[in-house]
Amino acid sequence: MTQRGEIMKRCGLVGGGVGLALFAVFGLLQGVLLGGAAGIAVANYIFGEYTFEVMAGDLLPRILLAASMLSGVLVSLVMFLVAGAGAGVTAGFMLSLFVAEAKEPELATAAAGKKAE
Repeated sequence: MTQRGEIMKRCGLVGGGVGLALFAVFGLLQGVLLGGAAGIAVANYIFGEYTFEVMAGDLLPRILLAASMLSGVLVSLVMFLVAGAGAGVTAGFMLSLFVAEAKEPELATAAAGKKAE
């Protein structure tokens, strides 16, 4: 039973690493872009239309925009890591089923041999 858990754990860690690599390639820029677009929409809603033309020197809309960009990156990171780790654990579970099936006949013959004695 511990072998199944170890296989699932290792495959989950590998999947998380693959998810992190995919985030670095695909998710970082998209997270910044989507978070920035949401930040601009929220700033325009709060401070009025043409916020960044009228309030060009103010700090509050810029802080709001930076926070929304950071939250977009973090959401993208979490999505990639959870999806990668979940796929890894699923693959590890499937792999552990094949490993467990291969070892069961040996255990069954050993148990049958002990009962015969």
